[in-house]
Amino acid sequence: MENRKTILAIDDNRDILYTLEQICRFQDWVPLLAAGYEEAERFIKNERIDLILVDYHMPGVDGITAVKEIRKRLPKTPIIVLTIEEKEQIVSRFMDAGADDYSLKPIKALDLISRIKVHLQYHEKSQYYENHDKGISRVTLGKIEESMRQCPEFEDIDRLEEITQIKKKTLYRYLQYLAKEGLVEQECSYGDMGRPRTLYRWKM
Repeated sequence: MENRKTILAIDDNRDILYTLEQICRFQDWVPLLAAGYEEAERFIKNERIDLILVDYHMPGVDGITAVKEIRKRLPKTPIIVLTIEEKEQIVSRFMDAGADDYSLKPIKALDLISRIKVHLQYHEKSQYYENHDKGISRVTLGKIEESMRQCPEFEDIDRLEEITQIKKKTLYRYLQYLAKEGLVEQECSYGDMGRPRTLYRWKM
């Protein structure tokens, strides 16, 4: 039970909350359900939460405001916004507010599950590496920087392993360190069958 992930779902539509609850239970995640941000506050204050799903369109406290408020309390917990909106300016608004990702409505279970899994995995590894910065070599950092500066596009870790000639396990640790320092950008890419990959690029 201790290793089960807890997912907080915030949506004013009870049918959608039911769907999210069933998705969580199917994946053996613990669901916490709230019909709005005000209702979600008690969970945010009192529960250990591993990831939050937030509806964009809600009466009262809307999704953008909810994300901003959540970020004040939980600066590192992954947040995925659920929305029918596909406009770039709308997406940019809730990403700027502090969201990590978004998933389109109507909900596609496989897509949402894959997005949740990649953010849970990334968050768990980030927490681990935050406490393991010792042993970072400036020489290795320099080698990675030199190699990545020659790649203007986002690349996955397999390609970066090939370019840098640094083993993937070591390379991942350095990429997490560089991302934390704000030197490397990361983005999630969903390829065939919704399989998630993390891509990296040196900040120019």
